[in-house]
Amino acid sequence: MYFFAYPGKPDQISEPIETAAKFLNNTAFQVTTWKMLDIAGAFIRNEIIAKINQEEVFVADITRLNFNVTYEVAYAIGKGKPLLLVKNSSIKEAAPFIREVGIFDTIGWKEYTNSEELVKIIQAYIPKPLPISPIINTKVPVFFLDTKHKSDFITRITARIKKARLNFRSFDPNEQPRLSAYDAINHIAQSYGAVIPLLSETNEDYEVHNLRAAFLAGLADGMEKSLCLLQYAESPVPIDYRDFVKIYRVPEDINKYIADFAISMVEAFQDQEEIEEKPDISYLQKFDLGASSAENEMRTLKAYYLPTDEYRNVARGEVQLVVGRKGSGKSAIFLQIRDKERGRGANIVLDLKPDGYQLIKFKELVLQYLQEGTFQHTIMAFWEYILLLELTNKILVTDEKRYLTQSGLFEPYRELEQIYIQEAYTSEGDFTERMSILINNLTTSYKAKYGNSTNVRLSVPEITDLLYKNDIKELRNKVISYLKQKDKVWILFDNIDKGWPSTGLKHEDLIIIRTLIDATRQLQRQVDKERIDLFPVIFLRNDVYELLVAETSDRQKETKVRLDWVDPDLLRELIRLRIISSFGDDNEKFEKLWRNVCVSHYKGEETSQYLIERSLMRPRFLINLINACKSFAINLNHTKIEEDDIEKGFYSFSTDLLTDISYEIRDILPEAEDILYNFINCKVDMSKGELEEIINESISNSLLLEKIIDLLLWYGFIGIKINSHDIKYIYNMNYNMRLLKGLLKKNVNTTGYSINPAFWPALMIN
Repeated sequence: MYFFAYPGKPDQISEPIETAAKFLNNTAFQVTTWKMLDIAGAFIRNEIIAKINQEEVFVADITRLNFNVTYEVAYAIGKGKPLLLVKNSSIKEAAPFIREVGIFDTIGWKEYTNSEELVKIIQAYIPKPLPISPIINTKVPVFFLDTKHKSDFITRITARIKKARLNFRSFDPNEQPRLSAYDAINHIAQSYGAVIPLLSETNEDYEVHNLRAAFLAGLADGMEKSLCLLQYAESPVPIDYRDFVKIYRVPEDINKYIADFAISMVEAFQDQEEIEEKPDISYLQKFDLGASSAENEMRTLKAYYLPTDEYRNVARGEVQLVVGRKGSGKSAIFLQIRDKERGRGANIVLDLKPDGYQLIKFKELVLQYLQEGTFQHTIMAFWEYILLLELTNKILVTDEKRYLTQSGLFEPYRELEQIYIQEAYTSEGDFTERMSILINNLTTSYKAKYGNSTNVRLSVPEITDLLYKNDIKELRNKVISYLKQKDKVWILFDNIDKGWPSTGLKHEDLIIIRTLIDATRQLQRQVDKERIDLFPVIFLRNDVYELLVAETSDRQKETKVRLDWVDPDLLRELIRLRIISSFGDDNEKFEKLWRNVCVSHYKGEETSQYLIERSLMRPRFLINLINACKSFAINLNHTKIEEDDIEKGFYSFSTDLLTDISYEIRDILPEAEDILYNFINCKVDMSKGELEEIINESISNSLLLEKIIDLLLWYGFIGIKINSHDIKYIYNMNYNMRLLKGLLKKNVNTTGYSINPAFWPALMIN
């Protein structure tokens, strides 16, 4: 009836479980543990999987997380087995911690300290499986588990998935710090298959990543989805699972595995019968807010996108920079503009999303070999070359058939194609992979000419000779000549500030951004002379932009829009459009739609306002918070989000938010990465002296003190308390730090600081 899995180490875990099992077996309960199985000469995995399939209820101990048990828990969920998780609270938790992985805390578990308590937990358990959606997302049928650091191998995997024209969703730990069980189950349930890379022990963060991988792989196997589980070399996959993992050692191995996976996807598409929606699915389960990351909803975003004034300014070609905080909607604008403009055949739309890893590689290459005086000119030349090559590649792909039939395109196309071939710039893979190949070629060219000499000062002709295969002027002229045949040219550049090293932003990183802006502006001026409409738009994080402005002498030349959300009603409209997309009630007001999915009040506050006030006024955070509450409600079979679901969901969200904002602070000021954890169990309200005392617990540098306080205000972690009822956070002051600090000076005698309630649960603040 019950099958019990638990980690083999430490030994203290085994004793109370085996004792409890023996006691229960003398009652009406039948419990089998993995140690009771006859597994001599057999793979333990196979025997355990067979037992999970056979028994009615699966019980797992997660006191110490490991690959095997994590996989087995997910497999049981995928098979629709009722699941009971338990944890021995008397044993010290060890890394990787549950809060870091983030899967199990959204399922929930029961704690025990001895066999007697464990017996009572099992006897009181009412079996119920976690709900799984039966609907396949046919528009985006593949799921990919991304990694925190984008190595060449990971870049190759994503490039080959794109090359196979497999539309995919992904979990990116740079975008979301933790993966919830609800999201993992939904991602796999909605997919025909999943591509899941495992990291070797030499990789940073490999333990947390591989536990996520184990959970996703278990779900995929349990739901009988196609699974491509990839591993570099043999380590560290448990021996029982090595027959199920595809080992690669060179990039060409990846090509073969993804090709085989693509074939299985086509077969799944052909074999899969349309699954009708089950009639017993609740209203709440039908409620789909979409993904909080725009990249994961690019095929569906158009159905519920909220066209703000900032979006319209970009669509009219009036701005060069879109500036916003993480999760404010930059990528959503990127995708909407891209899809809108490339639907018009006479346009060329170049959409570039480089990986931060490649930019770091290029920066290190230039810094290693060249003197500082050469640095800026080299990067400027590099960007110009990249933009021209990518524009050429986009033209050749976009007009591959059109040039044969459209008057005036044949000769210019052939000429452009010929010069592109001479440049030997590969058309394989995506932009990130092409950029990686170009950087490797640049390294080879440098060493062929200058050996291992470092700190070399190159002249302009020498840099040109190093970068370009042929005459850059000829390439530029051919591109401009061809673009005369087009209506509009868009260059959309996102992710330039994504994936910075943990050492934080440096002067050289800002030069990379500044030179990119200058290169697009220069190209725009060149084509403008030929009366060609070219609209470059670069998407930047707000805090990175502020640093850029501080370092730039000729600032404010670029036109920009800021994605600052200050109106709660605008966020309600964003949610309303997503609810409408689920149910089709086009004319219904928010209040009525919201009451169908959530209780009206929580602790005396209207629930939508309560959640909005704890989202830091960012759309992504608000969607994550509502989804967290919804996941607990669905797991508990509630028909709508109840008060206790809000409490549990808010706690889970708060933990993720704390990690997220810590990462954002680290990008700007690495010394203060863990500063938020100084506030654990502290008072909500404090004077400036008390605030400084808390910061000084880990930061002894007095020069950093004011900078850290400014960062805490900037990210909305703390606000300024005017009186007992009036607290101003950065978003209450239109994101204007001068206004916020001016308010502080004007009320110097009565003003204190207050920690944003969004962080209270994570910091254990009452």
